[in-house]
Amino acid sequence: MNARRPAEDYAARRYLSVGEAARVLGVPVAAVQAAIREGIVPTHRAASGQHRFDRADLLRLVQEGRFPGPAGEAAPAVEVLEAEGNGTRQRIFVADARHMHHLADGSVHLMVTSPPYFDAKMYAAGPLPGNLGDIHDLETWLAEIGKVWAEVYRVLQPGRKAFINLMNLPVRQDGTFRTLNLVGKTIDLCESIGFIFKREIVWHKANSVRAHFGTYPYPGGILLNFAHEFILEFEKPAPKGYRKYAHLTPEQREASRLDKAFWLEIKKSDVWLLKPEGSGSRRSHVAPFPYDLPARLIRAYSFVGETVLDPFLGSGTTLLAARDLGRHGVGYEIVPALAQQAWERLAGAAAEKTETMSPGEPL
Repeated sequence: MNARRPAEDYAARRYLSVGEAARVLGVPVAAVQAAIREGIVPTHRAASGQHRFDRADLLRLVQEGRFPGPAGEAAPAVEVLEAEGNGTRQRIFVADARHMHHLADGSVHLMVTSPPYFDAKMYAAGPLPGNLGDIHDLETWLAEIGKVWAEVYRVLQPGRKAFINLMNLPVRQDGTFRTLNLVGKTIDLCESIGFIFKREIVWHKANSVRAHFGTYPYPGGILLNFAHEFILEFEKPAPKGYRKYAHLTPEQREASRLDKAFWLEIKKSDVWLLKPEGSGSRRSHVAPFPYDLPARLIRAYSFVGETVLDPFLGSGTTLLAARDLGRHGVGYEIVPALAQQAWERLAGAAAEKTETMSPGEPL
């Protein structure tokens, strides 16, 4: 016979019953049931048919002030790390990107990111609630990361771009290798949210990830090195007649002017040859893309003074490029150690620029 869980055990679990959800929200069970009917509280159906609630969804509703929360308890605070430099403000939310309620609708002008793969153990020292790298099932990972893409869709200005860098993931299964079609599934997922899929850019990595030798020296099992990843370009549709650049000043436009060499370099091919940061398997380190990758996209698809978002910030490369190019940045990173590392990179870059700038040169 299973032992009954102590009443306080719900505080350590992610998925909660209706009674436990009521305690987190600080309202009677009847109020939770009414909120379910009205579509206010997200819910899942367990195999038993009972409603189950994701703790992160409930805490978001409390933080938004839509429910009072547990009696005598304040809503958990979200740590925000900030760095200023080059006339910009860079903010890092140490929080779950599935709930970007800190950002207003349409407040972001460009999104560039490289998401964590499921079962990617390098992203945290141990299991961390809300960390998508801790998920061990592809379909669950797609469902959860879809919540991030839905939030990106909400906060992105109509008519603007979102770029997702990822690769089709090679895995060993049932004694053989196969490749998971993450690229195709991500395109389908984002289109179902409302994005328009525009194109894919192929990132040809100068230092490819080496595959096993296979059946060498005999034919039949030659395994190719993994020498490329994809950068998927999406666009949030805009209403007819919508002026997506109406907020820009003439000064912003001129400050963002592209020289002919850069324009032609971007235009000439959808295959980019860029050397990765670090080496070895993509699944063994946190160096998702080189600085030049977000820098190219930020320069080509945003203006000085606009805001760039990276919902999976990692070590902060996207925000570092945004800062250098005069764009404001917002990053989400659920792993505190990585968020701290990103902040230190940004703060260090600002300090270095301050120490080496010429007299009268603006930050």
